[in-house]
Amino acid sequence: MAIKSIVVGTDGSETSYRAFAMAVGFAVREQGCVHACFVAHVPGAAALGGFLAPVPLVTYPESDDRLASFVTEELGQAHVGGDFTCCSGEVAAELELLAVSCKADLVVVGRSAHPHLHLGGVPQQLLARGHFPILVVP
Repeated sequence: MAIKSIVVGTDGSETSYRAFAMAVGFAVREQGCVHACFVAHVPGAAALGGFLAPVPLVTYPESDDRLASFVTEELGQAHVGGDFTCCSGEVAAELELLAVSCKADLVVVGRSAHPHLHLGGVPQQLLARGHFPILVVP
């Protein structure tokens, strides 16, 4: 099976940079393309003292132009086609939606940096859904 279209989740963390590098490596080898995506997780509401209050959008310093510039520069240096998308919502669901729209052959994500989460919530959710081959990079 050829891996021509790869979706990779990236958020500026060390594990997401490794996942991105792995995705680019696959794309170089298979002459494919990489669709990198930053998803700002937006939980609907949080319980505060019995009241529900909206939770502000979670962002990272690299979630803006720096992350997009990094992705674009790395894809150019590797001579790999692809793009960068920034959206908000439930992370695993948004990555899966992008994978459907790109007809992805593989979804690459980084493992959680928190040892008590083992794989991490996003990889576990993607694996549980089972719609696409998933590569979880440590």
